[in-house]
Amino acid sequence: MKILRFSFRTPTVKILRFSFLLLLAALLLLSGCEKSAEAVATEAPLRGEYPETDHGTPVFVNAVCAPQEGDDPLTLSGVENVLRISYVLQHEENYSLEGHGTVKTKVAFISYSQDVEVYKDYRLGVLLEVDITESTVKNDAWQTCYVEDTAMLRGAANGKSTWDGRNTEWKDRDPDLFSREDYRKKYGLFGFELTNYVLNEDTVDSWTDAADNGDGTYTQTIYPNLTAATGDVIRRMRTMGGLDKDPVFKEAAITLTFDANWRILSIHLDETYSIKLGVIKSDGCRAETDYVYTYGNADISDYSRFFAWYFEE
Repeated sequence: MKILRFSFRTPTVKILRFSFLLLLAALLLLSGCEKSAEAVATEAPLRGEYPETDHGTPVFVNAVCAPQEGDDPLTLSGVENVLRISYVLQHEENYSLEGHGTVKTKVAFISYSQDVEVYKDYRLGVLLEVDITESTVKNDAWQTCYVEDTAMLRGAANGKSTWDGRNTEWKDRDPDLFSREDYRKKYGLFGFELTNYVLNEDTVDSWTDAADNGDGTYTQTIYPNLTAATGDVIRRMRTMGGLDKDPVFKEAAITLTFDANWRILSIHLDETYSIKLGVIKSDGCRAETDYVYTYGNADISDYSRFFAWYFEE
């Protein structure tokens, strides 16, 4: 058998060595740019701040603002409307959310997809959340209970063929308990927030004008900053999605539909990013998710049946 041998003096290897040096220089240059951008973002005036995350993205905090007399959704900026929507949501006593989405990508002419389901039920300080993901490479189902500054998580009792949204059977064993700070380090924001993106004056780049839908509702699209607003989204994707590396966001648009009192009715989330998950490495992941809010019929019975035994005030 003929053995091929390479010398570092051959033209092919010289080209490879030169390419490697160029790549290394580019990586060092990019690393410097990221640190510079990080410093600018961190020094910006904030309403509050957490320490940096392990992936180097500054962590900001959400902001809220109560609607003022004379406010008009059509004349307020996108950020001003978001702050009012967040304030109103945080002062609701009883609401539910149902979300369905699909993540699609293609690698070497092979298409991959992931289905996502999210359910939330909030009533008088207790929020129950169900997160279900199903795909060819990752399947998970979790129920999380948020009370004050505590999060409690448990997984599904059986395989995915039995999963049924809110009606999924959950494990009876002790749940994983987290403080708000520790939860954020691993999973991102608490479920009380409007989105997993941090939205305030410093983390929203632009927005469309609010549109009057003619039925007492308004629609507006928000474009978050892909560095400052995404730290908690990235952390949640790494943990819940099992990604090998941080996803790199290329586009994100949050379309909000709300009423004249800034009560949120629906959210459409459109995202594009690159990921690395097992054998899947894609620069063109497209995710679209629709969330619908309803009010007055939240069911938090799993709190009294299970989680209340583990919550300590």
